Amino acid sequence: MAVKMKRSAVAGKVPTTAQLALGELAVNTYDGRLFLKRDDGTEEIIEIVNSGRLISAGTGLTGGGSLAANRTLSADIASQAEAEAGTVSTKLMTPERVAQAIAALGGASEELSAGDTIRSRVDAYAQNTNHYSGYATRHSFDFAQSGTIRVTFDRAASRSSPQALFRVTRLRNGVETVLGSWTKGGTAWTATTLDIDVVPADRVKVQYYAVISCSGSGKEMVCYTSYARIQNVRFQTGGENLIPGVYAPVEND
Repeated sequence: MAVKMKRSAVAGKVPTTAQLALGELAVNTYDGRLFLKRDDGTEEIIEIVNSGRLISAGTGLTGGGSLAANRTLSADIASQAEAEAGTVSTKLMTPERVAQAIAALGGASEELSAGDTIRSRVDAYAQNTNHYSGYATRHSFDFAQSGTIRVTFDRAASRSSPQALFRVTRLRNGVETVLGSWTKGGTAWTATTLDIDVVPADRVKVQYYAVISCSGSGKEMVCYTSYARIQNVRFQTGGENLIPGVYAPVEND
């Protein structure tokens, strides 16, 4: 009994069910792959696998082996001791292990209090000249702890009138709340301080906004824009470490 055989020398070419009859084989001579059509109520093309091929477990996995038998790859999870030590680089971490590691480092269990210890900062001077797009964010921080945090920054404007706008907001459970808002006219710097309560997953933003004011109409209209200026944006605690969440850009931290 002769074995029917079709062939292709095109890389990646796989036959279709319409191209093969039951019992007929197809070989891709470029890839070294062999195919047949199976019909168990539904026709499909299956590849006859070389049992000499291997599945290798990569970093953080165990198992694998030759394709002569069914193989299972399993995640190699770090133990609690390994997670807390933080020295193993070949194992995977679950949310539970991450929480245990953070707790062991003394961050998650530490209640925050407002104080004078700078834990996150963006000191550099910045100026918002865009009065079309609303508030710009100078610094934002996602919290992984509960307690009270002190937000401080210096504010100024390029003109005495109109006055530039500043605010601190907190995003909690998808709702953004303005916790404090200020205006400022003139180039002299004014220090600003606000103590706010936070819980894990809160995002606190320090924002600033340029303001335009116009008078007159037509050719007689005159407009003045007051640029919002900000510097020394800092999140401070009473000495506790500040553990950043998902989003926490910092400068000179």
